This record gives sequence, C-alpha cells and structure tokens, in this order.
Amino acid sequence: MKNLIISGNTDPGRRRKENEDAWIARQLWTADKALLAVIDGVGGYMGGDKAAAIARDSIEQYMQVPKGDTLTMLREAVIFANNRIVEERQKDQHISEMCCVLTAVVADAAAQTIYFAHVGDTRLYRFREGRLQKLTRDHSFVGIREDAGEMTELEAMHHPHRNQILREVGSATHRLDDEDFMDYGSDDLLPGDQLLLCSDGLTDMITMQQMTTLLSTGQPLTSKVNSLIALANEMGGNDNITVVLLKNKQTAIKKKSNPATPVIPQKGTPLATANPEPAVLNTEHSTPDAQRTTHNSRLSNAPPKILWIILVILLVAAAGWYFSPPGKIAILPSEVIKVDSIRATPASSRVSHPAVPGPVVVEKTDTLRITTTQSWERLKQYADSVGKTVVIIPAKKNNTKFAAISIDNRSAEPGDTLVIKDLRIKDFETGIKVQVPVLLKTENLVFDNIKYPFNNLVKTDSSHTSLLIMNNVKR
Repeated sequence: MKNLIISGNTDPGRRRKENEDAWIARQLWTADKALLAVIDGVGGYMGGDKAAAIARDSIEQYMQVPKGDTLTMLREAVIFANNRIVEERQKDQHISEMCCVLTAVVADAAAQTIYFAHVGDTRLYRFREGRLQKLTRDHSFVGIREDAGEMTELEAMHHPHRNQILREVGSATHRLDDEDFMDYGSDDLLPGDQLLLCSDGLTDMITMQQMTTLLSTGQPLTSKVNSLIALANEMGGNDNITVVLLKNKQTAIKKKSNPATPVIPQKGTPLATANPEPAVLNTEHSTPDAQRTTHNSRLSNAPPKILWIILVILLVAAAGWYFSPPGKIAILPSEVIKVDSIRATPASSRVSHPAVPGPVVVEKTDTLRITTTQSWERLKQYADSVGKTVVIIPAKKNNTKFAAISIDNRSAEPGDTLVIKDLRIKDFETGIKVQVPVLLKTENLVFDNIKYPFNNLVKTDSSHTSLLIMNNVKR
C-alpha cells in the first residue's frame, strides 16, 4: 500500500523572468520511500539555472539503485552533484562561477524515518499536529542570527543581506569526509506528518504562521503547494518560488496497553505526553481536584494530636533548612556559572567613563557565530551593512580549529591595500588567514583568546612579499 503522497511545483515569481530553481518529488525504490529535493541556483552568477539542473539530474541518477546506508548514499549523491558542477564550470568560462544551494530528503514510511542533506538557505520543515518545525539551519549570516534568536523572523525576512550565503554546491570540489560543507542527519516521520521543502523565494515572503495555516487545511496536497506559491506571489514574489510537499497518510497502529507494563515513549515523542493516563485508574482520585479535596478533608477531620505532631515536624524541618550551611543548597546545572567563561572585557567594548563630565558612550556591537572560515569579501559586505563593530565567535565551542577570516583572491589582488576595522575575533585558534600578498591596515581590530592572530600562507619570493601593517591591533 502506498503511504506517501507527494507533490511539487515551481514558479518564477513576479520580479524574475528566468526560473533558476529545480525540484524532485518522486517515488524511490519502493512504494513506501520517496526522494525529495529543492534546488536553488545562486543568483548573480551566469548559469545558476544550469547548476540547479545538474544537481537535480545528478542526485536522481545517483539514487536510482539502493546501495548501502541510505543517509550515506544521499550524502554521496550531493557530493556527486557538487563535483559534476565543478567539472562543468571548468569547461566554460562564461559559467565558471555557477553554483546552487539545495535540500535533499529520502522519506521512508516503513522505517518512520527521514534522511536529509542540506547546503545553503533552502529549508526543510516538518508539520505535525498543528505545529511547524524547521529541521535545517540556514547557511547565511542572517540565518545564523535568526536561528540563534538574535533576530526575529520578520527582521530576517526584511534584512537587506538575507540572501548572502555562506555555503554553496559547486564552488569547489568536495569529498564525503569534508567538514563544514553540508549538514545531514535523520529524524522521525510519524503517521499524519507532512514535510515541506522550499526555496527562500517562499520563506522570504511568508511567515511560518502563514505556512502553518495553509498546511492545516484539508485541501489536497497539490492545492496546498499551489496555495503556498500563490500567497508568496501575493506578498511580492521577489524571487523564484519552489515548494515540495509530502504527507505520510499511514495510520497509527493502536496497541492494547497492559496496565502492569510501563509505556515506553516512541522515538521523537515528548516524555510529558508519552503516557497521558495513569496505568491504574482509581475512581476515588480520578482528577487532581478530587485528590486535593480528599486530602484536605482528611486533615480537617484528623484529631488535634495529629495536627500538633505535623506542626512540630514542619517547625523542625524549617529550622534545619534555616541553619544548614550554604554548601548544602542544591543548584541546578543551568544555574552554575563556569569560571572560565568570565573574562576581562576588551578595552574597546567597555563602557567609556570620561574623566571630565560628559555622556557615557557604549560601543554598539553585532555578534556573528560562524561554523567555517569566512571570506573577507563577504564578511566586509556584512560588516558594512550593519554599521557596527562585528564580534566573530565560533558557533560551536569544541570546533575552533579553523581560521575565522580568510583573505584570498576573492578579496584582493596581489599588492592591494586592505583596511580591516571595527572587528573583534574571539575564541579561535587562528584569527586571519592571509593567502595573497597584500598591504593590510587595521583600525580597532581586537583578538580575544586567539592563539595565532595572523597566519601568513603566502610563499614569499623576490617579486611578491606579503606585507602586514597592524595599526591599533589589540589582544
């Protein structure tokens, strides 16, 4: 029996003449498995539509016959697509910068599992029991801040640089074991669940609440796809809009519960709702209100002697708590303050207290959490857009081996002069990796807990020498 219903569609939107998106929504191997993908050709470069088409065809080709672990196979398909795009770029100078972003999914109703691989700012959502949950994270400056709670959904939707991505498919050759190229994983797919894959042409135009409202309707899946696209167009349609939907119409299997056997929550089920009813039903105490009423009536009917005993016990307990040493007080783990997380605030971020009367000046900063080395070209665009001192920290504390910033041939030509200002780099092993011979000037550049502030990778010779001039560099 076929338990998965799938549908997809794409639209150029109201502002674009060309459509650089591609998508996949088809049965895979058996009736209980499906292959889904949304692929968005990166705008601003020639060949974005071709990159998306290569990625679509490559993933479908690689996933034709099952071989080995499903998640590993899906990841290999994305690597295969990436390297195919790189090969095509090298053949034609006109499309030498084409690339795309994508989210690919294999849904397995029999195993009640989804497997996904993701690069860029396309998205995967799961809709379950009236709640829409985002399962992927955006590889973009704005997306990182939104996922971290530093920016609201509406602020992210209207940010001028919301489409500046940090990762893409096709810009460089990759292997399966390359870190920080793609996100991947698995999650559960329960009866009644819906999956939504979409390009940023949808999520830049409509909110999660609007998506939830449409997905909650009883209309057919194809109608939901078209309704989402139509709403995005009504809200402006600034980009190509692609939507793929899947519904698991599998019926939940009801098992007879044995009161003597504890119920074990299924994968993905919150512990608080795994066993909503008590194993043994006592009609005398069937509700919390009934329990409280019975308990209070027993106290009111208790002999005075018992009440006095209870009062004495309470007084003794209170005295013990009052006079107990402070070391006995239990502190929840979330309340423990780690000493190593407290550092002296760098001079440039402290509140300035002038010696003479005057206003107190507070430096405005913008924190950016990154998962991989950032090109100075992209980072400068972001820093210029926010107009504040940018504080760069690693997204994961246990992953700080990569350099925070790279100055490469995308940022400068040999002999160029670069100015880096209003920047604070914190908690990395290497601060700035220099890969081209440039003259580097700095203003208000701070390194906080950085082992190697600069790593010069330029091989010096008689013609090219990497020159570093640090002005106002602080540690």
